[in-house]
Order: sequence, then C-alpha cells, then structure tokens
Amino acid sequence: YLGGYAAAAWSHASGVNKVGTFGGMQIPPVTIFMDGFVEGVKKYDADKGANVQSFGWDAASQKGSFTGDFKANDTAKQTAQGILDQGVDVILPVGGPIYLSASAAIKDSGKNTVMLGVDSDLAVADPSVADQILVSIMKRIDDAVYTTVTETAKGSFDATPYVGTLENNGVGLSSFHDFESKLPKGLTDELKALQEKIVKGEIKVDSPSSPK
Repeated sequence: YLGGYAAAAWSHASGVNKVGTFGGMQIPPVTIFMDGFVEGVKKYDADKGANVQSFGWDAASQKGSFTGDFKANDTAKQTAQGILDQGVDVILPVGGPIYLSASAAIKDSGKNTVMLGVDSDLAVADPSVADQILVSIMKRIDDAVYTTVTETAKGSFDATPYVGTLENNGVGLSSFHDFESKLPKGLTDELKALQEKIVKGEIKVDSPSSPK
C-alpha cells in the first residue's frame, strides 16, 4: 500500500501517471503485494485528485500478468516488457529473481523506468540494480528472528504465530537511497502519516488475496 502510494507519487511528479506490476505465480504471497500496490495508487489518486493508472493487476477481479514461475527467463522478460509497453515509469515485479528480467527489459527500452523491490532491500541485496530501485517493500524477517531469539534467551518465548505488521516493524518500506533527493516534496512525511493511520486503524488495508 505504501509502496503503491510512493510509486504513484513518483509517476505523477514525472508527468507519466502510469505504473504497473506483474508476478511470478498467482498465489496469495504474490498477489497480496499486488493488491496493496494498486490500492496505494488509488489512495494517492484520491488524496491528490490525480489519475495515475495501474497496469498488470486488477484487485477486484484478481486477474493480471504472471510469468508462471519464479525464474528470470525470457518469459519473465516478455511479461515485464508487456507492462513497460503500457508506458509505465514505475514497475513492481513480485516473485524473487523475476526482477532481473524486469531490469533487463528496462535497460533494453532505454527509458528511465524504476522498479520497486520486494521482500528485502533490493538496492542493498543486489547492488547491480541499485540505480533502478526506487524503494523496496520489505518483510523484515531479521526482526522476527531477533525477537524470537531474544525472547527465548529471556525465557519468555511465545509460541503464538508471529505476524509482521507496520506496528511491530515486521514489514515496511526501505530507504529510498539515491532517490531520496529526487522525491516529490513532502512524500516521506505523507508516507509516515499514512503508516501512522494504518497502525491506529484509521485506514483499513485489506487484501482480497488474503486467506480469510
């Protein structure tokens, strides 16, 4: 959701007003990212009176663009190219190594399209694509492991399943790194305010893909 908002802000500032996403396999761990992304774009449009379009995924119908697996191959590159052909200047590839195919497609296009990373801070995890990563949507597994280990050491381990949230720092956006100075004015403050509203329950972010 926050990543989608940031992507929309970037695209709106550039005057393109088009963003897109595609995934590996159509399974909840993938489509939940895509749901949040397009909902965040809608939030930006509503807040700013903008008209940033999303390509590659329709959360309502749960239909969109997928490669069929998580391999960085010609199929993934062609899928990425199909999204890029819509004229987007921000793309979110969801599915492990398929970001490499998106990166290659962007380079072939000769355009300044940027990507959003998933799971880890991709600009740090893979410096070869750092100049293309606007921001990453992270699952902070390191925080979960740290919490588990420290609680166990204190003798207070809780077997209740861990759920990463914005409130417990289990999920969140990475730094914008080299793009920080190029962001639309006020965007980081807007993202912090949105995060606070989500944590307080003032904004409900519900993914149609989430298991009920």
